[in-house]
Amino acid sequence: MTEAGTAGRIVIVSGADEHADPWHALDATSAAIADVVSSVGEVQMATTSDVETWAGADLLILNVSGDLAVPSRPSTTQVDAIETHHRAGRPILAMHSSSLAFRDDGRWPRILGGRWVPGVTMHPQIGNALIQVTPAEDASPGWVPFAADFFVYDERYTSLEVGEDVHVVARHTEDGTVHPLVWWAHGSPAGGSVVYDALGHGVESFECEAHSAWLTETAAALLAGPGEST
Repeated sequence: MTEAGTAGRIVIVSGADEHADPWHALDATSAAIADVVSSVGEVQMATTSDVETWAGADLLILNVSGDLAVPSRPSTTQVDAIETHHRAGRPILAMHSSSLAFRDDGRWPRILGGRWVPGVTMHPQIGNALIQVTPAEDASPGWVPFAADFFVYDERYTSLEVGEDVHVVARHTEDGTVHPLVWWAHGSPAGGSVVYDALGHGVESFECEAHSAWLTETAAALLAGPGEST
């Protein structure tokens, strides 16, 4: 949480080496995310290789991944830093392929509120997709709703594993089944608020006004702290 009138320090972490994959241009999408949230805080770019630079972030944005085609490698250092940030009561915004990341460490899906399940989770062909959102009038205190349903050119993760204690704010429908895409997990004595946004495969996603406006409002709300969302 930041004090009123101060600009929070936002650290955007791009996945590098074993925390990246061949299908996501994480540096490019991290730069797009930075453009979107720069109006609400002081943005610093980092990678999964320079964990020491994450310390003290008011908001940690994780744009990371993992290659499911190769054996997982230890990510204890990265998850230790995430857990320290989380337990300090500071918020996390995790993007798209972050649900694939750190699969060797069970702490990460517990913090995130869900995960990509190898052999179960998938996505249909990327394209223009209808995103169905929780109506603003049904929003619970403490999280930011989308203004209305919208279309975006993006991947739609399907059959993610989702925890029971998260608030789903956006979904999509595939083969007649509704699948969660975006959720909030409120801060608690165990840790700060966590938001997961499964959108954001490419820079096109952040050119969508509905998506980018929600990301800006969400970053501002997370920096402000519980009960300060609009």
